[in-house]
Formats: sequence, structure tokens, C-alpha cells
Amino acid sequence: MALSVEDIRLLRAGSAPGQLELIRDMTLGTDVWLDPFTTHCLDTYIPAGGCKFKLLVGEEGSGKSHCLRAIEDRASQRGYVTLWMSARTAGSKLCDVASLYRLITENLDRESLSRGLASAVGAALGYGPSLYDGRSALLPYVIEEGFDAPDAMREIRITTARMLRQADLGASFFTCANTLLRDRLLQTDARAVQLAWKWLSGEKLDPKERRESGLFEVLNRTTARRWLDGLLKLVVLGGQKGIVLLIDDLDVLHERNPETGRFLYTPSSNKDTFELFRQLIDDADVLRHFLIVVAGRRSLIEDDRRGFKSYEALWMRLQTGLVPGNRFNPLSDIVDMDLHLTAQGPYFVEKLAAHLPSVFDRYGIRKRSAAMGGTGSDKDDPVGMAASPASPKRLVVETLHAGGIQEPSEVMS
Repeated sequence: MALSVEDIRLLRAGSAPGQLELIRDMTLGTDVWLDPFTTHCLDTYIPAGGCKFKLLVGEEGSGKSHCLRAIEDRASQRGYVTLWMSARTAGSKLCDVASLYRLITENLDRESLSRGLASAVGAALGYGPSLYDGRSALLPYVIEEGFDAPDAMREIRITTARMLRQADLGASFFTCANTLLRDRLLQTDARAVQLAWKWLSGEKLDPKERRESGLFEVLNRTTARRWLDGLLKLVVLGGQKGIVLLIDDLDVLHERNPETGRFLYTPSSNKDTFELFRQLIDDADVLRHFLIVVAGRRSLIEDDRRGFKSYEALWMRLQTGLVPGNRFNPLSDIVDMDLHLTAQGPYFVEKLAAHLPSVFDRYGIRKRSAAMGGTGSDKDDPVGMAASPASPKRLVVETLHAGGIQEPSEVMS
């Protein structure tokens, strides 16, 4: 199995790779938190219609990013729509629910959603997955049952409308979903589908397009939560279990630009991000089948001026997850990754050190021989190593750099 150049560079820098299979193979000690979390949230609470906000905090190298990727892997395997993002690159997209909605739809698999919705209609008409998978028009299948074309089209339209009404969609989302399904099931109007996807993505339609499509509602701060609710219902109706949103590197909220010395996020941007999280927490009873997990360093909850404590409306909702003590609580909504690492036991680092070389070897990452210039010196270490000597991050980097390893181009060749 070969890794991409980008994944190897991420590993060398001490960051979690994007290849989820590698994340799965690298992971040890899942019984402490990942397994209980998976059972409670991914297998039970979220599929039943729950909404949950989780915060991972810990020092550099404690495994926050790795756990986010592991959650992404497990959620993908269980049929969730997953979105991983870094707060370092998200910028203004974390300022309000409307921007967050657009970010989610930008990464939405349109074909998968259309196929899932069409399959649901097919199943309602008695065409299970073995007969109809939603990839093509349903009309020919119904005609084969002895219906003439007008009756078959009417039967499909009635079943589609009934299914969408039962999903309790708002008027605009009903119209949008009906347009998408009409084209997929009957293949009638490609232009209408184009406008429907444009509207569903949060783009503004001009007056002519609005009249043509029947989609008049506009995405803004007032309507954003209703739109997010409608999107979640469509995703679940299409056969997915929900949406899992993973946001990493939240410590950027209180970091400075090394060149200018200014904060990367202004105080106003910080408050907008905190208000976004506050709204998502308060809307737990409205936004069903939705999991949000964010991660950052401990300063997020310890910094009184730029951390969560600086926004009282959010801090009041989060501080109930902070229970003083030195024992790890796997059910808390604020997950202490430093205590999580301690709970792994005194020999966890040794187990990980013995495990990683064999994993890297299976993926074609091998040490350079002396003839290739491997030195293993400290100057090869690109991380700066603020991480603890016993942290998983340091261990990964040292495993890769001990004796020198092949450059990405050498591995891929």
C-alpha cells in the first residue's frame, strides 16, 4: 500500500495523515474512549435523531487530530456524511451558521445524495436495492410492471410527494428535493436540476431563476438554521445516518502571526466563532442527526481573554463538562486528551513504539540506508517539538526520522 506525498509530509511534520486506512492501522487503545464514544454517539444517539457537540482539549501531541481522523473513519464506515476541516484554513467560514451551511454543501457528494433519495422512492414502490440502486431513471422499471407511461409517471410523482411530506421538509426544501427527484426518476428537466443544486448550495438565484424554479427563499443568518435542518433531513432521507462535522486546530483563535505579531483571528472573529458554537449547542433539539467535534489546545478553556471563557454565553453551556479530578471521563462532552493518554496505562508509549514501525513498513515507508544519506540527527526533526517526550506525536516523528527515511518521491517511485 502506497501513501500520497502529502500524507508522508504530514507524518514527517507530526500531523495526522488524511488516509483513513492508515489512521485505522496506527490506532491503539480504542477501548478507553473511541469505542465507548462510537457505541454511544455514532451507533446509538445520533442515528436516533440526537445532536451532540464535543470538545477535545489537550497539549500539543496528545492525539487530538488523530482522534478526529479516527472519528471520521468510523463515521464514514457507518454511513455518515463526514466533513473534516482545519480552523487555520476555514477563516470566515466559521463565523455564522449560513457560512457553515455553505461549507458543508461545498463538500457534499451530490451524486450520492441524489442516488440515495431516488433509491428511497424506489423502495417505497417495491423496488429494493437488488432491483433499483438509484443510478438511473425509475420510469422504465414501473412501465415493465404493466403501467403505461402517464400512469407510471403519476405513480412515481405521488410516491415522491408522499415521502417528502413524511420527512417534514419546509416548503422550499420540498420543492428543491422534488425537482431533484423528478429529474433522477423521470429524467425530465436538466435545467431545473441545475437551479435546484445552485439553490441548495446557498447561492443566490436571480429573479428569473427564482420564478423558473419556484425557489424564493434566500440563505441568510435568519434562515440558516432552518436550511441546516432541511439539509440534515434530506441527508437522512437519502439513506445516510446524519452529518459529522470535525473541526481541528481551534488553538488558532489565540495564535499570532509570526511576521506581524498580530492575532490571526480578531476579537470580533473570535466572538463570531464562539457564537456559532453557542447556536449549534442551543439548537440540539432542532438539528437532528448532527455531530460536531472540535479540537484545540488546553488554552481554549484556560485563556480568559481569547478562549471560551471570554464568551460567557458559550462558556455557561460548556463548563458543565468540566468536573475537577484526575480520572478520565469517557462520557464527558469536554474530552481531556491528556487524561486520555494517561488512562492508556504506563506502557502505552512502549506499545505504540513497537507497533508503528511495522505499520509504516506495510505502507512502504522504510528507513534509508547510510549510503542514501540517512543521519538520524536532530536537525532532521521538522516539528520544533513542543510536544511532550512521551506524546504520540513525538513518537511518530521519531519513528519516521530515526536513521533517516526515504523522501516522498523515493517512496512513490
